[in-house]
Amino acid sequence: MEIKPEELLFRLQQGKPLPDLSGIIAVYGEEDYYRSQIAAAAPAFIFAGIDEADREITIFDKDTDLRQMAAVVNTYPFFCGRSLVILKDEKLWGGKQDSDSKKQQLDKLADILSDVPEYCTVLICASKLDKRTKLFKLLKKQALLCECASLRPYDLAPWLERQAEQYGARWERDAVGTVLEYLAPVERAPLQLLQQEIAKLAVYAGERKTWTKADVEEIFSALPETSSFALLNFICDRKLPEALRLLADERKKGGNILPICALIMFKLRQMLQFMELRQHGYDLKGATAELKLHPYAAKKMQEQCRRFQPESLQQALLDLTQLNIDLRRGGRGYERLEEILLCLIG
Repeated sequence: MEIKPEELLFRLQQGKPLPDLSGIIAVYGEEDYYRSQIAAAAPAFIFAGIDEADREITIFDKDTDLRQMAAVVNTYPFFCGRSLVILKDEKLWGGKQDSDSKKQQLDKLADILSDVPEYCTVLICASKLDKRTKLFKLLKKQALLCECASLRPYDLAPWLERQAEQYGARWERDAVGTVLEYLAPVERAPLQLLQQEIAKLAVYAGERKTWTKADVEEIFSALPETSSFALLNFICDRKLPEALRLLADERKKGGNILPICALIMFKLRQMLQFMELRQHGYDLKGATAELKLHPYAAKKMQEQCRRFQPESLQQALLDLTQLNIDLRRGGRGYERLEEILLCLIG
């Protein structure tokens, strides 16, 4: 049976029964945030009411001997009548899955897991599982299967709301929009880092339970996109002195100019896409859905696009592309980027 990571984590933390638990919980996927949270919550759930000293937990995280694992799974726990086996050795399912030795190893693991005693729970934590294998087919049939896929930034709003609820708080609309704008250029939302920043935000806000845009701008300093986000805002608002000042700061710190150029190019392409959609008859709601933007970010982009002509954005993109080529040939960096910004917003 399949279960979503949010539901599984909630049930474990709240001590609520798990559906169709057959002794195996398989948690897999590229989002380490959920996998680590579930692994941390599982012992208290499995051993509810049992002292930590009496809990029988065995972790296999490297160089797993499957014979030893089989012995642990099938040995009745002496102290509390329950045992937990946590299997997170990536070498078991990593590497070349098509090799004979790897296939034999996975098949042997499947055989062990095909008959888990009722007193034992096996928790599998894997970044990736090959769905073609005998092991995965067994897990799909007998285990509680939980896929932890990464969240894209445009899907992050419900997750942010749930995080605030844990502190008895709520976000203002502009606050959520600002977080999503920070993360718009990235492929995957850094949930672990976001959780840390939200914890700091809760401490910062104290008894005040409504979190504002100003709170986000004050606290979310650890996000690597934050300073670049400020630069993008200055560019889109045509604030040349402020943009040049930030560039000068990055230059003094020895920051790599290539990621900065990449973020600027991402933003300019996004603005051009927005303009093109509007020219083809999309209303604001339609363009928002097409580009997978938060409504707050879309409204802000609409205001920013009014300050530019498509031709100037296209020329800046061509200039930035050439800058990237020249940099790899030893050409000028920050000076040339300043010239491009002068032409775009000067």
